[in-house]
Amino acid sequence: MLNKPLHIAISGVESTGKTTLSKDLGDALSACVVSEIARNDERVVAGNARLADLQRLGKEQLSACRAIEKSAQLHGIQFVISDTDSTVLRMWGRWAFKEEVAGLRALDEWPHLTLLCAPNIPWEADPLRTLPRQSDRNELHEMYVEDLKSRSNRSWALIDDLTPQKRLEQSVRAVQSFLSKSRFSE
Repeated sequence: MLNKPLHIAISGVESTGKTTLSKDLGDALSACVVSEIARNDERVVAGNARLADLQRLGKEQLSACRAIEKSAQLHGIQFVISDTDSTVLRMWGRWAFKEEVAGLRALDEWPHLTLLCAPNIPWEADPLRTLPRQSDRNELHEMYVEDLKSRSNRSWALIDDLTPQKRLEQSVRAVQSFLSKSRFSE
């Protein structure tokens, strides 16, 4: 059993199956799952989010991750999965506000492994989604890839299969690969 749970962040542009993958992977790994705080934030839901809100949401997401991590550790749970990460907030700031979101460093450092969902599944309408054009989603996805590549000390894997089941299988393999190559396998 692990002394400290493995932290897994699910990342990607909107409508790439992050929430579905978080839940499915949580079930497959018997993990604790942290929901995306922004989904229920009243300013976000009302469409009034500002750059400062993204910084606040980063702190709240990190706080939720740390709280669930403590609970997981107490109960001997080996994995904690966050249904978002700092990259989502950073890219949101760059895309929507053309500015950098300050204060994301601690959230940047939280995941041991990030699973980046590709925008190769159909976009589904949702009151919080604003990017129905595939070209916008692809462009933003490339920004995510570059952001993750720029953090060379962070492990990440691209999740690009086309069905939820195949994405789950790909994610489980990525976690297994990470564990086989890291200090978590000791």
